[in-house]
Order: sequence, then structure tokens, then C-alpha cells
Amino acid sequence: MTYTLVRSRKRRKTLSVQIGSGGSVLVRVPYRTPQRDIDRFLAEKEQWLQRKIARELERQGEKQPRMFRPGESFLFLGASFPLHVDEEGGRPEALAFTGREFVLSGDAHAGARALFFLWYRRKAQEFLPGRVDHFSRALGIPPRAVAISRARCRWGSCSADNRLAFTWRLIMAPPAVIDYVVVHELGHMKVRNHSRDYWAFVESVLPDYRKRRDWLKEKGHLLSL
Repeated sequence: MTYTLVRSRKRRKTLSVQIGSGGSVLVRVPYRTPQRDIDRFLAEKEQWLQRKIARELERQGEKQPRMFRPGESFLFLGASFPLHVDEEGGRPEALAFTGREFVLSGDAHAGARALFFLWYRRKAQEFLPGRVDHFSRALGIPPRAVAISRARCRWGSCSADNRLAFTWRLIMAPPAVIDYVVVHELGHMKVRNHSRDYWAFVESVLPDYRKRRDWLKEKGHLLSL
């Protein structure tokens, strides 16, 4: 197995392995770890690694580059909607959503990606703060602020002074999954780690949080432009 090895001089005590894009393997170990220990660690993880690598390659195949062509599907609140391109152009809105499909003015095709980003971000700004307000009122833990971010590597975050941020990409996910991320970040206002107490809190609010979390793990790569 080919992998990249990183020996850390920091106070790392354990060996870890990560699967990256394209099925790449990154192994992190304490600086003085013998090679035989690394080999044994990877041998014990071999079946797990093969499954993860296969899944990553499958995910790469599912995610096709956006061409913004007629009939191409785009997610909104967990549902898939086709794109219709109005070749005549000159529409009052360069990009519109009818509830059944997205309609793109033909003369705006060159800027389609930016138009979709702005549309998704606006919808996220309209929808997510309301979900935060719903749960924060019910739980009695109001955040100092709620922002929509352009984060690519995290769904949400909670700062030390209780400011919450959520990526605009979440607006593509089902409402139940969005609610999970909202509760996840609100939970960090009570417990600042991912301890047993933290997950017990999340489960007390969303008993099926694992199902929602699994959706993100399995489908999160599709929430992009």
C-alpha cells in the first residue's frame, strides 16, 4: 500500500490514518515510532482501509463536474431539481427557481456558477437563522450571532464567544440534516468538546441524530457547485 507518512515532533501519542481525495492515504505517527509498529498498525487496518478507499473512489465517480447544461440536477433542501436553460435570454432574472426547476437565462450561462452561488447563499441566509432561532429558544441557549460562511471543510462552527457560522452549502441538504448541524453547533455552547456528555445532549434533542449525521458522511460530497 502506498501512503504518505508524517512523523510528528509534537506530543502525539497515537498513530492515525486518513483517506484523502482520490483514495490517497496519510499516516501520522509520533516522531520515533519504529517502522515495524507502523507496518503492524496498517496491517490491522487493512480491510477498513480498503473499504474506505473504495468508497472514496466511488464518491469521486458520483461527483461530476458542473456544466450547467439543460436537464442537469441541482439540490435544494434535499430535493433534486432540473435546470432549464432559456436560450432566448433576456429574462428579468438571470437565474430563477419555479419550485419545479431552475431557469437560467441563456445569455447568463457564462456566469452560471456565480449566479447559483449567490442564489444558494441568499436562501441559506433566509433559512438557517430561523432554524437556529427555533432550537436556541427551545433550549434556552441563544448565540451571540449567526453568520453564513463560505467554508469548504466544515459544515458549521461555534466560536469561544458563542458566534455560530454555517456554510452556505448546507442549504442543499434536507431540513432534517440542517437541523442536525444547527443542534451540533448549539451543543458546543454547552459542552466545548465531543465528549460523552456532548453527544448525550445532542441525542436528547435529536434522538435520531446518528441517521442525520450519516447522511452528511455519505452524501455531503454532493453539496457543492
